[in-house]
Amino acid sequence: MKITLKAPAKINLYLDVGARRPDGYHDIKSIMHTVDLCDTVTVDTDCDGIFLTCSDTSLPTGRENLAYKAAEVFFEKSGINAAAQIHIEKKIPVCGGLAGGSTDAAAVLKGLNEAFDYPFSSDTLFCLGAALGADVPFCINGGCALCEGIGDRLTKLTTLSGVCCVVAKGGEGVCTASAYADIDSRFGGSLNKDFGNFTAVLSAVKNGDVKGVCDYAYNIFEEVVLPRHSTALRLKTELGRHGAMLSMMSGSGPSVFALFDSEKQSAKAAEAIRSLGADAHLCKLI
Repeated sequence: MKITLKAPAKINLYLDVGARRPDGYHDIKSIMHTVDLCDTVTVDTDCDGIFLTCSDTSLPTGRENLAYKAAEVFFEKSGINAAAQIHIEKKIPVCGGLAGGSTDAAAVLKGLNEAFDYPFSSDTLFCLGAALGADVPFCINGGCALCEGIGDRLTKLTTLSGVCCVVAKGGEGVCTASAYADIDSRFGGSLNKDFGNFTAVLSAVKNGDVKGVCDYAYNIFEEVVLPRHSTALRLKTELGRHGAMLSMMSGSGPSVFALFDSEKQSAKAAEAIRSLGADAHLCKLI
């Protein structure tokens, strides 16, 4: 059986980091939203073993790839003989804070679950995703959600569907582990408090108040990434200069997203970003 799924990217409308836990991870408090910038993941079970190919030849296609790991976990936990030929057609910028690897892994789990007649419930599939990575559970469900713990505690929120968005990336990617180390180094014991106005942004999301979301959006990683990633800072500034309601880094960066009132505005902003030699993707929140 061959199944093809869209694997959408995510942006963070709010992202704050708590103190380091005994297990070495950090608790987070984040509001994530999917956008219709998508990879395409095809799963074909007419084979013997696990094989992965990708349109981006710079990416690993073995166990280092989260999508490959997702297939391994699926077959290990289900007891089904491994049979998955996976192909990923990449559109989401790599190492950009957009959950590109996580959303591909989520698509593999969902695709295999469908192909083998749903051996796992939605809750179990969610747990398998949580074991793979912090963003995978959100990517399984998509939409808009408050993500807490290490990303494994999700509360569904009202989506802001249809809002125009530009996602831009230029320069080298950011290592998430290094970004967290920089957060620890800079903020240390202060990580037990909220740095942004979480109550205000959560209320705005629940009320579908896009302006309020833009007013109170926050990402703690901007504090440590933007000062040493001049391209991301330039993109953020340029998007703001072209009339964005909000221009902010997504995740640990360096991708920057911007929300706009109209498609015309967002198209002009994307054109301006491309003129700087960076990638710019027109999309909408979904």
